[in-house]
Parts: sequence; structure tokens; C-alpha cells
Amino acid sequence: MLINDAKIAFNSHSFPQRVFVTIFMPLLLQATLLAQEPGRSVTTGKSLPDTLLMTLPDTVVKSDSATVLMTLPDTVVKSDSATVLMTLPDTVVKSDSATVLMTLPDTVVKSDSGTILKSLPDTLVKSDSGTILKSLPDTSVKSDSGALSKTLPDTLVKSDSGALPKTLPDTVVRSDSGTILKSLPDTLVKSDSGTLPKTLPDTSVKSDSGTLPKTLPDTVVTGLNEEDLSPAFVNDTLFPGTSGTITDTSLTKTGLIISSDAVDEPIVYNSDGYMKTDMRSKKVSLVENARVTYGTIQLTADSIVLDMETGSVFATFRRDSTGKAVGLPVYKDGSEEFESEELNYNFKSKKGVIRNVTTEQEGGFLQSLTTKRHDDGTLHVNRSKFTTCDADEPHFYLSLPRAKVYPGEKIVSGPAYMVVADIPLPLVLPFGFFPVQQKRASGIVMPKYGQEARRGYFLSNGGYYFALSDYFDLKLTGTLYTNGTWLADAATSYRLRYRFSGSFSFSYANNVTSYKGLPDYGKNTNYRISWSHSQDAKANPGSRFSASVNMSSSGYDKNNSYEVADHVTTTRQSSISYSKTWSGAPVSFSTSINQSQNVQNKTMMLNLPRGSLNVSRIYPFKPKKLVGKSKWYHDITTQYTASFENKINTYDSLLFTSAVWKSMQNGFKHEIPLSLQFRPFNNFSISPSLRYTGVLYTQQIHKRWDPDYYDERRNMVVPSVVNDTVRGVTYGHALVPTVSASFNPSIYGTFAFTKKGSGIEAIRHVMKPSVSFSYSPEADKLSSDMYRTVQYDTVGRMRTYSIYEGSVFGTPSTGNRSGSVAFSLSNIVEAKVYSRNDTTGKPRKIKLIDNLSLNTSYNLFSDSLNWSPVNISFRTTLAQNINIQASSSFSIYGMNATGGAVNELAIRQGLGLARMTGFNMSFDLDLGQLLGNKNKKQQSGGQGGQMSTGRQPGGPGAQGGAAPDNLPLSNRNLDEFGYVRFDVPWSLRMAYNFSYSKPGLRTNISQAMTMSGDLKLTPKMALTYNTGYDFRQKEITMTRVGISRDLHCWEMSFSWIPTGYMKSWNFTIRAKASMLQDLKYERRKDYHENY
Repeated sequence: MLINDAKIAFNSHSFPQRVFVTIFMPLLLQATLLAQEPGRSVTTGKSLPDTLLMTLPDTVVKSDSATVLMTLPDTVVKSDSATVLMTLPDTVVKSDSATVLMTLPDTVVKSDSGTILKSLPDTLVKSDSGTILKSLPDTSVKSDSGALSKTLPDTLVKSDSGALPKTLPDTVVRSDSGTILKSLPDTLVKSDSGTLPKTLPDTSVKSDSGTLPKTLPDTVVTGLNEEDLSPAFVNDTLFPGTSGTITDTSLTKTGLIISSDAVDEPIVYNSDGYMKTDMRSKKVSLVENARVTYGTIQLTADSIVLDMETGSVFATFRRDSTGKAVGLPVYKDGSEEFESEELNYNFKSKKGVIRNVTTEQEGGFLQSLTTKRHDDGTLHVNRSKFTTCDADEPHFYLSLPRAKVYPGEKIVSGPAYMVVADIPLPLVLPFGFFPVQQKRASGIVMPKYGQEARRGYFLSNGGYYFALSDYFDLKLTGTLYTNGTWLADAATSYRLRYRFSGSFSFSYANNVTSYKGLPDYGKNTNYRISWSHSQDAKANPGSRFSASVNMSSSGYDKNNSYEVADHVTTTRQSSISYSKTWSGAPVSFSTSINQSQNVQNKTMMLNLPRGSLNVSRIYPFKPKKLVGKSKWYHDITTQYTASFENKINTYDSLLFTSAVWKSMQNGFKHEIPLSLQFRPFNNFSISPSLRYTGVLYTQQIHKRWDPDYYDERRNMVVPSVVNDTVRGVTYGHALVPTVSASFNPSIYGTFAFTKKGSGIEAIRHVMKPSVSFSYSPEADKLSSDMYRTVQYDTVGRMRTYSIYEGSVFGTPSTGNRSGSVAFSLSNIVEAKVYSRNDTTGKPRKIKLIDNLSLNTSYNLFSDSLNWSPVNISFRTTLAQNINIQASSSFSIYGMNATGGAVNELAIRQGLGLARMTGFNMSFDLDLGQLLGNKNKKQQSGGQGGQMSTGRQPGGPGAQGGAAPDNLPLSNRNLDEFGYVRFDVPWSLRMAYNFSYSKPGLRTNISQAMTMSGDLKLTPKMALTYNTGYDFRQKEITMTRVGISRDLHCWEMSFSWIPTGYMKSWNFTIRAKASMLQDLKYERRKDYHENY
């Protein structure tokens, strides 16, 4: 044992000192051990059968004045197969004025077959003025199968003033299979004045094999107060260290036995206030922020009483002057934690009784009057409440008279009933089962029941959930209606951490309309497929796989979807893609499967699949290390692009039939451009290029004139051009030289305002005109034969067509020379203005016109209609809130009687310089921001959303004119000017769209307005709305109003669609906790009843 708080040193060898060491040293050691300062941590427990202090080779222990082994009165020491003192060959033991082994009266040391001191050959034992073994009067020494002192040949034993082995009468010493002291080879043990086995002055102990000090088993006591030392405590107790365990030991014929009440791990305790140890009752009292730790168990409370003998603990709290509970006992063991008012617990049996306890079980709270904890961790609770409300007084709970809790798994109860706002409801359950598992578990999915006017009674979304593994799961559910309609759903989600995650679902519906025998009876099948997959960006750098699939038949949403968004969305897009890039190489590859469908006209377009291989721009003639001046051909660039595509255009009803493959189009295309760019001067460039393009198709078109063609739709003979599809793989290519040039200057103009006090510093106008030219000569000999001629009217006129007309990549070249000139002009207007509230004096830049552009082009080699339409677009933002966009299209050509364009200027037909063929305009704004609704920022602060009815910070004289509290309630909502104070956060977003189209004689105009916003009535209650008006149909578009209310542990929502075929309403109040998702009240009128 190490005594840290006391040091004893004797430097002389006088007789009084030896008497002091021999007689009074044991009592002094006890007093020193027990004289620990108050508040010091005391550790009790049980240590494994081993030595308290074991030193390894080359360890030096030096002691000034102490004994090697000292046992207290009435102490029973039993060792089975360990030695108290054993010295082996080459051991030198030297003692000056003390004994190596000293036993007190009435001490029994029993050994079976060994000697107390046994020295082997070549051992030198020397003592000066003491005995190696000295026992007190009335001691008998008896040896069974060995000599009390036995020396072997070549042993030199020399003693100065004492006998080497000296035993007194009536001493019984018996050893079983070991010696009293066992030291390790060549080990020097040195200790100053604080070791439990303390050797005599100037004593050196050196041994060849064994441990120098080996103390008695398993007992450590520290931190005791001096006044707590008493005979009741001293007897049968060992004190071998400053930190360790306390246990009772008893001697039997069979060996060492540990008390059944002993604990098996250290107990550490302390407190901030009063702490007292009663050594007679072996109890420790801790007051004020007491803390006890036993292994993984942590207990904190205001007051704790610890019984060191039984391992029991009692914890409670106190109330302060205001009556508030302070220091409630909190028990924590790993993830298990609960709070109570009173706790009795035994560390050994792991059983306890808790009063007024509150435990948390995966989002749920269990409050019970009396709880009994078993050694396996389960709890029996009496008069308990189960709730998910974390308020001190829960707003609702399930009253459970008796229940059993399996922590982390489930709660099973007997009869239970619900209480809301302390009012018991007439809803009694014969038993309750609440799963609180942390992991997913397989189980039955309970269905919902209801009724529809069109399809009858139903059970919906009932089935089974499979928790297949930690990486994926599966849920199979179904829905049944009494009219014969049924749905089957399968859904799975998967996740592999740091790799990928996703979900997949498939739904199949057999929809029955009306009932058999009725005239409106009908039957059809629908499906829906949804898949989402994402890959972790770090999982596989350079490659990426993703999926986003949302595909269904056109009638699925109308019959089976309850989501409003599914009914108002007319188009759907799906994509499954993979891409790959190679580090250090200019090569990339990508492929995808795409799907696009229109729910209204039931058309569908598929790419199964499409892909491309790209080699980025390279400079083939540019050396890696340039020597001298750069040459013009060093700037020649080239690249390579290859693409393939398989496209299907069909209807969703034909998707899974063989007819869909007949309409598939296949194609492959690759291009190799070679280009060079010159810049004679700024803003002007010339780019000659040579492009090779090749295409490969599996079919081509041959056209012919058929004067006797029968039109089935019109049911008559109509001479027409007929297209014949010829199957077979064909390849076409073209080598097209091109010369292009462009001029793109920028013109700036600035107007400065010099008048003082003007809010505008300057206005800048930026004009960016652009002129580009492109020319490709005729190169029939550089291209394959891809063009044919066909008669297209009864007169016999001929027309040229391409055999690859309508293919996925088109025709590589036009076959003739081509050239065009394009013109464009863009304008940007900006201003620098001063803010009224800005004190820095620096202007800020704003855009008055974001873009005002005009563009057109002229075809140099067309025989008619050379000018393309003139397009004008405009975009700006006013007050940083109002977004305005407009675009228009004009044609400079006139029309014929049928509305088609003719090669005659519109001005000659009296239609003006140009006739407008289309115009589109839209604007949107947030009215709340436009009117300066600053209270939107307060929505998250908890103060917005209410009319001001009380005193504001700063008192009556504060800015804002807050009204005193003593004014009538009707006057508190008035500001300093007498107007009603209304600071409710709100928003209103408006959008307007106008479209005009007149490509011929018929004019089409459509316009619509939409509005949406929210109004926060209180901090926990909000109103949302969206509506619109269609001016063409002269009706209100789908309008939706919703009200939501946060009820702390509950939530209430109301949704209403007052008009349209989706007319319906839904009211729901439910518990927020996911574990109580079925605890709700719902009333609804579904839109399916409108049919």
C-alpha cells in the first residue's frame, strides 16, 4: 500500500527505534492510512487474486523503517497456492535492526508442504542484529514436511547477534505450497517511506526468480477519516493501498472465499458538500451534488447514502425555499437514463425500487409512481403514464395501471385509457403494445378503413414490413374495395454508407368503375414505377451512377393518387444515367436511359439507351516544348465526338407490347472537326474549319408518288406522296469545309447628372452589336449519295429529299452550298443611384434594363423567304422585386389566302413594316416585400404573428409608441398616430402571363393570373393559400386553402379545395411522434366522390 499523505524516516539504529518499529509501527500505519482528509474519494470493490504490489526485474526498493509484511490483530490470512516470503538462489537478504517477518499474537499462518524460509545453494544470507524470522511468545512452530530453516550445500549462513531461524514455543507455522516472500530475478525494489510491505533500514533484497513483495489478496481502503477508526472496523479488514476495494475474507479449509455481498467493480463517490463515513455501520453519507460511479453506472442526486458492505445505495432530493425540487436522482447506465424522486438500488444484485420516476424510451416518456427494476434491466411499473409530450404536465397520455418495460424494445401494458388535458376519454384498450426499438423490425402494417361513394368500402395500405437487413428493407401492401377494385404495392429502400442509397416502388392497380350489370361499368389496369438512386461522390471518383424514375400510365393518378401535385402535373421525366471520366486523359463517356411522357395526350418518348464518347479539344500540331516562335498551324485544334441513340415514340397503352419495337429508331453518329481561328484585330475573328461527319442507321426512307392512294381517315382516294421504309444498315458521310467570320464590338455611352442633390449619379448604356457570316461550298464529291427526288403534286413538279429524313441524327450535309449572315443587337442600361438612408455617400449600381435584344438572319442561297423572323426580347427588374419579361416575333413577309407566308413584303400588302406573329409577356412580384413587410423576418423569432397588445421593450417612450398596460384593451393596438397596430407576418406572390399567337389568319390569346402566399395568424398558427384565374376559360383555377396549428406535441391541419374536379377537404389532428403515428383523428371528403 502506498501512503501518500505521511512520511516516516529513521536514520539511526538505536534500540528505542527498533522497539518503536516493532510494536508501534502497525498502529501508526493504521492511523496513517485512515487519516485521509475529508472529501477524498473512497474506492471500494473487489480486486482479482493477485498481489497489491509486484515489481519487475531491475527495480530498486528502499525502505527506511518498516516491516516486510505486517498484519493486524485478529486478521485471518489464508493463502492457497501463493507464497508470503520466498527467496530463491543468489538472494542476498540483509537486515539491520528489524525482522523480515513479524507476526502478532493469535496469528495463524498455515502452510502445508513448505518452509517459511527456504534458501537454495549459493545463497548468502547475512544479518547484523536481528533475526530473519522472529515470532512472539506463545507461538508454536510446526513444520510438516520441511525444516523451519533448511540450508542446502554450499550455503554460507552468517549471523551477528541473532539466530538465522529463530522460532519461539507454541508457534505453528505451516506452509502449503509456497513461501512468505517471493522475489523476481535480479530485482531491486526501492521504496522511500510509503510502501505497505516496508523493509528494514539498509536492507537489500536481491533474488534470482520471484517477486519481492507479494501482498495479501484483494483489499484496498483509502480516504477514511481518522476519527472513523474503530475496533469494529479494524478487525477482519485489510488496508493494503490508497485506491482499491473493500471486502471481507474468511479462512476455511477449502481456500479463499469472497463474501456474496461484495461488489465486483470499483465504486467512486464524492460530493460538493458534506460527506461522512460511519465505520461501524460501513456507510457513507453524501450531501449536496452527490455523485457515485460504479462501472458504467452513474448516479447523481442531492443526497446519497452508500452502504459499502452490501453495495446498496439510497438517493433522494430536496426542496429549496421556493418549494422547487433540487437534485433529483438521475440514473444513467449506457443509453438507459431516467430521473426520479427517490431511488433504492443494489450494485451487486442490480435490482432497485424507484419512486416517481420518468424514463425516456425512444421519443416517448414513461412516468410512474412506483417502479421495480430487475437484474436483467426490465422494469415493472405501477400507476404510470405514457406520453410523447415533453411538458412537465403532459397535454395527453395513456394511463397504464400496470405495465412492463423492456428498455430499447417495447412496452407492454394491461388495460389502458387515454387522457387529454386531464380529462379521461371513453377509449379503453384491453392491452397496449408500444414498440420502442432503435432498430427496424419486421411486422404487420395495419390498414386504414373508409368509404367512397364510387367504389364502396375499403381497407387501404395494409400488409407486411420486412426488415431484411441493415442495408435494405421491403414493404408489401395492398388495398381492397368492395366494388372489386384492388391495388398491390411493393416498396423498398436501401443504403450502403459512403457508397450509395436509394428507394424503389412499384404499384399495380385493377380499377373497376361502377358495378357489374350497370351501363357505366368499366375495368382497366394501371401501373406506376418510381425509383431514386444516388451515389456518394467520394465512393468512386471519376464515375457516377444515378437514377430518377417517375413513370406511370395516364389513368393511374386520376384513379389512385391522392396528391394534388400529381393531378396538376401533365408531363413527367425519368432518367437513369452513368458517366465516366479518366484522370489525366481528355476522354469522357456517358450513357443514359430517358423517358418523357404527356399524361394528357398519353404520348411517351423513350431512349433505350443513348450515349456519347467525347475527346476534348487537343492541339495535334503543337509541340510539348515550344522552341522559338509559335507557328500559325500550332493553333489548329481538333476533337472527336461519337453518339448513339435508340428512340421510341409511342403511347403508354402500347408500351409493353411488341408493336413498340417496330417504331424504334436507331442511329450512330461521329464527328471530327478541324479548325483554326485568326484574329486580325480586336473583336473580329475568322475561322476556317473542315468537319467530317458520319452516320449509321438501320433504316432509310424511299418516297414515291401514288395517284391512287386511299386515305382511310378521309375515306376517299387522295393522290399523295407515300413513304416506304426500307430496313437495313446503311452508312452516310460528308466532309464539309466551312468559313465563318464574326464581328462583336461593344459600344458604351454614359450620361452624368451634375445637378447637386440628384439621386442619380450617372446612367450608362451598353450596346453589343454582332454580325456573323458562314459559308459552306458545294461538295458533292466529298459526300455519299444521300439525296433523291420525288414528284409531289399532280402537275409533276419535283422535290429533293434525304433518305435519312426524320432520323435521330438527320443528314450529315445539305448537299448544296449554303451561306447565311446573322445580325443581333443587345442593350444593357445601368444606373448609379444614391440611397436615401445611406450615410456613406457612395452610390450603388442598379440595372434599369437587364437585356433588350433583337436578332435575325439572311439566307444567301435560298430561292425565297430569305429573311428569318425578327425576334425581340426584353427583361428587367423593378424595385428589386417586380420581374418583367417579354418577347415577340415579327415577319416581314405577307400572307396568302390560307394564311401561309409568301415571298412578298408585308408592307406591300398593307400589313405594315412587319406583322407580329407572336408575343409573350409575364411578370411576377412579392407584394409583401414590395410594401415593406419587414415582419417576415420575425417569423422565426417567436414575436411576429400577433397584434401588439402589451408593453414593448423600452417603455412608453420607446420608439414605436408602445402603449402602456393600463390603457383599455381596445387602445393597446393603436400606434402613436392612433392607427391600428397590425404587424402580422404575411406574404403574397402574384404572377401574370399573357400569350398572343397569329402565325396565319387565326389569332390565339391566353392569359392567366396566379396568386399564392401565407399569413401567420399566431406564432403557432399559419394560413396558406394559392389560387388563380384563367381569363380565356373565364374561371378560377384550382384553389387551395390550408390552415396549420402547432399544438406542442400534436399538430392540426385543415386543407380545402373549394372548386374544380379536385374539390375536397381534409381535417386531421395527430400526435407528432412517429411511434404514435396511428394516434390521430381524421375527417375528409375525397375528390373521388365527385365523379
